[in-house]
Amino acid sequence: MVNKTTHYIVILCGGTGPRLWPLSRVDHPKQFLKIFTDNSLLKETVLRAQKIVPSENIFIITNKKYQNLIQKDLKTLVKKQNIIGEPQKKNTAMAILYATAIISNLNPEAVISTFPADHFIGSNTNFTKDIKKAASIASGDSIVTIGIKPTSPSPSFGYITVDSKNKVSKFTEKPTVNEAQKLITKKNCYWNSGIYTFSIKNLINEFHLYSKEYLPLYTQLQENLNRQRVVDKIYSLSPTLPIDVAISEKSKNFVLIPATFYWNDIGEWKSIYQELPKKENQIAPLSKDVQYVEIGSKNCLVSANPKKLIGLIDVNNLAIIDSPDALLICNIAKDGSFRVRDLITKIVQNPKIKHFFTGKND
Repeated sequence: MVNKTTHYIVILCGGTGPRLWPLSRVDHPKQFLKIFTDNSLLKETVLRAQKIVPSENIFIITNKKYQNLIQKDLKTLVKKQNIIGEPQKKNTAMAILYATAIISNLNPEAVISTFPADHFIGSNTNFTKDIKKAASIASGDSIVTIGIKPTSPSPSFGYITVDSKNKVSKFTEKPTVNEAQKLITKKNCYWNSGIYTFSIKNLINEFHLYSKEYLPLYTQLQENLNRQRVVDKIYSLSPTLPIDVAISEKSKNFVLIPATFYWNDIGEWKSIYQELPKKENQIAPLSKDVQYVEIGSKNCLVSANPKKLIGLIDVNNLAIIDSPDALLICNIAKDGSFRVRDLITKIVQNPKIKHFFTGKND
């Protein structure tokens, strides 16, 4: 069994959240948005983590430019030295290895759970139980992931297929709707929650088997954690791979626990609409002070400054997200909110308008 002193949690908090534009921007990404409560998505994640391990065992890894934002948001919830600033964005494989290098120097016998900072969790009690179960299994020879039973053929998620003993047999990253439809007809298929639990020994062994190029970087990080210029240099040499590509999709050593808690990935406007309370005709204001009037409209998400009145006439299945300098209108019945990322790609490719996402000082 893993006790609280050997179980650590790493919260991944480095993304920019392009699919929640225009409220999510490079200088204030989605993990800092207050959507469902008066707390940011990040703070809600930290509060969940505190029900599992002591605060001193909670680490947050983020882009170094967000460290001050995190400290302001969390205040004393997490120690300042536990907020790890990455010198560059190198995706989740390097982020997890950097955090693991720091924790390994504190406790080489640690079991680590990694969470994204932006999930909606319906039951903290069941979540806590599942993560503790994952830690217990991961103290043996396996890496553990949490699987979510699919409710739709969403192209937004990765899919995991398991055998009769819940050993992972295949990862399928963001398939087409048609491919996803075939996958969800199988009883042994799950959405990939992106929540992993592993012992340090098992994680490093998987990198040795499938992504050896990371191992010299990991060793150098362990030896030079207090030398920032060296860490910066190590990062500059790192590949840019998600953990799924680096090891998960190749590994023979993953097992899956089916989640007993309700889960949603707050990565796009459609998922936010799903979780918000609805008013008449299934219209969901993003906050209580949003003002709107509708005629013949339904199934819409509306966000605007409370001093502005939004009028809706004969429109259905739309997210209308107004901000001081940008307006988004997209379809949330199909894959419109998923394609906001494609819209952001077009925006940042245009030097005249890229500041609407990247900021004026980019």
